[in-house]
Amino acid sequence: MILVSVMLAIYLGWPLAFGGKQRGLETPAEARGVAATPVFASKPVRTAALAAKPPAPPSRPESCYKRYQREVKLCTGATAAACKLGAADHWDMCEATGFWPN
Repeated sequence: MILVSVMLAIYLGWPLAFGGKQRGLETPAEARGVAATPVFASKPVRTAALAAKPPAPPSRPESCYKRYQREVKLCTGATAAACKLGAADHWDMCEATGFWPN
Protein backbone atom coordinates (compact mmCIF):
# COMPACT_ATOMS: atom_id res chain seq x y z
CA MET A 1 0.00 0.00 0.00
CA ILE A 2 2.89 2.33 0.73
CA LEU A 3 4.40 1.60 -2.67
CA VAL A 4 1.14 2.48 -4.40
CA SER A 5 0.89 5.73 -2.46
CA VAL A 6 4.45 6.69 -3.38
CA MET A 7 3.86 5.85 -7.04
CA LEU A 8 0.67 7.94 -7.08
CA ALA A 9 2.47 10.87 -5.43
CA ILE A 10 5.25 10.70 -8.05
CA TYR A 11 2.74 10.44 -10.88
CA LEU A 12 0.79 13.47 -9.68
CA GLY A 13 3.78 15.47 -8.48
CA TRP A 14 6.05 15.01 -11.50
CA PRO A 15 4.41 17.70 -13.68
CA LEU A 16 4.39 20.13 -10.78
CA ALA A 17 8.06 19.58 -9.99
CA PHE A 18 9.42 19.43 -13.52
CA GLY A 19 7.07 21.71 -15.44
CA GLY A 20 4.76 19.37 -17.28
CA LYS A 21 2.62 20.76 -20.05
CA GLN A 22 -0.36 22.63 -18.66
CA ARG A 23 -3.36 21.17 -20.47
CA GLY A 24 -6.00 23.37 -18.83
CA LEU A 25 -9.56 23.07 -20.01
CA GLU A 26 -9.62 21.42 -23.41
CA THR A 27 -12.43 20.03 -25.44
CA PRO A 28 -12.19 16.33 -26.34
CA ALA A 29 -11.37 17.29 -29.94
CA GLU A 30 -8.47 19.47 -28.81
CA ALA A 31 -7.18 16.71 -26.56
CA ARG A 32 -7.09 14.34 -29.55
CA GLY A 33 -5.33 16.96 -31.68
CA VAL A 34 -8.21 17.62 -34.07
CA ALA A 35 -8.24 21.09 -35.52
CA ALA A 36 -11.59 22.82 -35.41
CA THR A 37 -12.62 24.53 -38.65
CA PRO A 38 -14.67 27.70 -38.43
CA VAL A 39 -18.21 27.55 -39.75
CA PHE A 40 -19.27 30.43 -41.95
CA ALA A 41 -22.91 31.35 -42.34
CA SER A 42 -24.00 32.07 -45.87
CA LYS A 43 -26.95 34.11 -47.07
CA PRO A 44 -30.05 32.01 -47.73
CA VAL A 45 -30.85 31.56 -51.40
CA ARG A 46 -34.51 32.23 -52.27
CA THR A 47 -35.80 30.51 -55.37
CA ALA A 48 -39.29 29.52 -56.46
CA ALA A 49 -38.54 25.82 -55.93
CA LEU A 50 -37.26 26.34 -52.40
CA ALA A 51 -40.05 28.72 -51.48
CA ALA A 52 -42.73 26.23 -52.65
CA LYS A 53 -41.55 23.35 -50.43
CA PRO A 54 -41.74 23.67 -46.66
CA PRO A 55 -38.64 22.34 -44.93
CA ALA A 56 -38.89 18.71 -43.93
CA PRO A 57 -38.92 18.11 -40.18
CA PRO A 58 -35.75 16.47 -38.92
CA SER A 59 -36.20 12.73 -38.58
CA ARG A 60 -35.49 11.18 -35.20
CA PRO A 61 -32.51 8.88 -35.21
CA GLU A 62 -33.11 5.25 -34.41
CA SER A 63 -32.52 4.44 -30.75
CA CYS A 64 -29.73 2.09 -29.77
CA TYR A 65 -32.18 -0.46 -28.40
CA LYS A 66 -34.29 -0.47 -31.58
CA ARG A 67 -31.14 -0.99 -33.65
CA TYR A 68 -30.09 -3.82 -31.29
CA GLN A 69 -33.47 -5.51 -31.74
CA ARG A 70 -33.18 -5.22 -35.52
CA GLU A 71 -29.64 -6.64 -35.51
CA VAL A 72 -30.61 -9.58 -33.26
CA LYS A 73 -33.45 -10.52 -35.62
CA LEU A 74 -30.88 -10.89 -38.40
CA CYS A 75 -28.83 -13.43 -36.39
CA THR A 76 -29.48 -16.96 -37.68
CA GLY A 77 -27.65 -20.23 -38.16
CA ALA A 78 -24.80 -21.80 -36.29
CA THR A 79 -23.23 -18.46 -35.38
CA ALA A 80 -26.40 -16.95 -33.88
CA ALA A 81 -25.00 -16.87 -30.33
CA ALA A 82 -21.83 -15.06 -31.42
CA CYS A 83 -23.89 -12.70 -33.56
CA LYS A 84 -26.15 -11.85 -30.61
CA LEU A 85 -23.13 -11.23 -28.36
CA GLY A 86 -21.64 -8.94 -31.01
CA ALA A 87 -24.92 -7.06 -31.28
CA ALA A 88 -24.98 -6.68 -27.49
CA ASP A 89 -21.43 -5.26 -27.59
CA HIS A 90 -22.43 -2.81 -30.30
CA TRP A 91 -25.52 -1.83 -28.29
CA ASP A 92 -23.29 -1.09 -25.28
CA MET A 93 -20.95 1.03 -27.41
CA CYS A 94 -23.93 2.85 -28.90
CA GLU A 95 -25.28 3.66 -25.45
CA ALA A 96 -21.86 4.97 -24.41
CA THR A 97 -21.03 7.01 -27.53
CA GLY A 98 -24.38 7.68 -29.18
CA PHE A 99 -23.31 6.04 -32.45
CA TRP A 100 -23.70 2.46 -33.64
CA PRO A 101 -20.21 1.09 -34.45
CA ASN A 102 -19.56 -0.25 -37.94
